[in-house]
Amino acid sequence: MMMSIYSRKCDRHTVPTNIFTGSDGDRLRDIIFTEEDVLKRLLCLQEDKSTGVDEMSSRLLKPVCHGITVPVALLFNLSTSECKVPNDWKLANVTPIYKQGSRNSPENYRPISLTCHLSKVMESIIRDVITQHLNKFDLINSSQHVFRRGRSFVTNLLAFLDKVASYRDDKESVDIIFLDFTKAFDKVPHSRLMSKIISHGIDDRVARWIGDWLGNRM
Repeated sequence: MMMSIYSRKCDRHTVPTNIFTGSDGDRLRDIIFTEEDVLKRLLCLQEDKSTGVDEMSSRLLKPVCHGITVPVALLFNLSTSECKVPNDWKLANVTPIYKQGSRNSPENYRPISLTCHLSKVMESIIRDVITQHLNKFDLINSSQHVFRRGRSFVTNLLAFLDKVASYRDDKESVDIIFLDFTKAFDKVPHSRLMSKIISHGIDDRVARWIGDWLGNRM
């Protein structure tokens, strides 16, 4: 069953077009983790979240966050400066969540990966910095709704209905094709993903850290 999740790598690798139009100095090459940012994320930890392989719960981290902010910020900065992710952060406890259909079929369960809370804190800061970079240089297509702040499948549906209604008002026909990719995130080739990241003006330490984060996960 596990092998069906993955697909063979394609020998042909199309290099994405460089869509970043900023100067070389505007490229996102490094991220500095401040004590203020780390403390803010630690204070936002949800105490009902399950622990990762380190068994360090948010109930433990949150009350002592003021005392651990400095060493945690140092750890995050060391990780990005060396472009290395701690091995423990690449380990996940996978919990199957039932979706629908027969409970005897593995395909009817959604795997939830439980990783260390500190790794998720670092990932959230990096995600926000990358998102700011993409928004600043208008690198996300306006048709993208999911995973964007202030947008969702609802805004996507409203935009779609508005477009269809305008065609109907003009008495034009409308053809609609719906596509759904099975295990889409699991099948993204890492080499193509990294090329895409660099084409968006994200490289050097940030890109190399992401590349290390993707590899050797268990």
